[in-house]
Amino acid sequence: MEKLIDQIISLALPGIILLILILILILNSWLFNRLKRPTNTFQVIKNSIAAFIVLAGILAIILTLPITQEAKGQILSFLGIIVSAGIALSSTTVLGNLIAGIMNNSMKRFSNGDLIKIGDLQGRVVRRSAFHTEIQLEDSNFVTIPNLHIASNPVKLTRKTNTVISTTVSLGYDVPRQKIEAALKEAALEAKLKDPYVYILELGDFSVVYKIHGFLTDSTLFFSTSSLLNAKVMDVLHQKKIEIVSPTFMNQRRTDDNIFIPKTIIDKPPETKEKTPEELIFDEAIEAGEIEKKKNNLKKLDARKEELQASLKAEKDEKQKEVIKAALARIESLKTKIEAHIKAENEKNKD
Repeated sequence: MEKLIDQIISLALPGIILLILILILILNSWLFNRLKRPTNTFQVIKNSIAAFIVLAGILAIILTLPITQEAKGQILSFLGIIVSAGIALSSTTVLGNLIAGIMNNSMKRFSNGDLIKIGDLQGRVVRRSAFHTEIQLEDSNFVTIPNLHIASNPVKLTRKTNTVISTTVSLGYDVPRQKIEAALKEAALEAKLKDPYVYILELGDFSVVYKIHGFLTDSTLFFSTSSLLNAKVMDVLHQKKIEIVSPTFMNQRRTDDNIFIPKTIIDKPPETKEKTPEELIFDEAIEAGEIEKKKNNLKKLDARKEELQASLKAEKDEKQKEVIKAALARIESLKTKIEAHIKAENEKNKD
C-alpha cells in the first residue's frame, strides 16, 4: 500500500505539469480567438506557440518522471533522434514550404480573393496558409499549390480594376485593315470594355492575325467577359459581312488573273490626342517612373542648394549675396512643389 502511495506521489509532479500544459494550450487558443483576427499570419503564430508549448511540456514531463537519470537520458536521446530524423527527411519540402509561405506573406504578393495565374493554373485565391495556397479555378474546383512552387515560379496577378482582356482572330487580306479594326473596337465596346485598341500580330500566308484589347472595369467578371468578347467579335464581324478564317485556311476561288488588293481607306487624324495603348497598359509603371525622376531632381536640387549655401558663406559682395538668396528661394519653392506632387501621387496609388 505504501509503495502504491509513493508511486502516486511520484507521479503527482508530472501530472501537475501535464495539467498546466493543457491549461496553457487552452489559454493560448482563447487569447488568439479573442483577437478576432483570423489571418494566416496569426494562425501560423498560434500554431508555432502551441508546438513550442507541447515540446517544452514533453521535456518537462520526461525530466520529472520517477525513473533513473540514465533512463531519462536514453528517452531524451531517442526523442532527439526522432525529431532530428523528421527534420532531416522533411527539410526539403516542409521547411521549404514554411519559409516560402513566410516570404509570400511578408511580400504581400497577393491576398485572398485576388485573381492569379501560376503556370497553367488560373483562379482566385481562397486561403493562404504556412505551407500551401488554395485557389478556386474557373470550373469552380479547388487546387492546392505548395508555397515553395509559388515562390520559385512567376505569379501573374490580375489587377482589380482596368485589367486588359484580349482575343485574337484571323481574317483575310481582302478586307481593309481599317474596316477590321473599327469592327473589332465596336465588338469590344459591346462587351463592356473601355478604350479598345488593336494589334496586328502576324501576316500569315493566307490570313492576318488581329488582336483586340480592352480595359475591364471589374476583374470579378474576367472569365465571363472574355467569353463575351469572343461572342461579340463573331457577331460584329458577321454583321459587317467579314469572313473569319483560321491561320491554316486557304481560300481558293476561280477568278480571272486579277490582283486582290483591298481599297485604300484614308485615315482621318483624330480630333483630340488619344493615349497610346502603352500609356493605358503601363499607367502605374509610367507614374512610378515619373516619381523616380522627380526624386532624382530633388537630389540634384539638394546638391545645388549646398553649393549655393557654400557660395553664400564665402561671398562678401552684398548684391551677389542677394542674387544667391533669390536662387535659394527659387530652389526651395521648386522643391516644395515637387515634394507635394510626389506625396499626391503616392496617396493616389494607395487608394
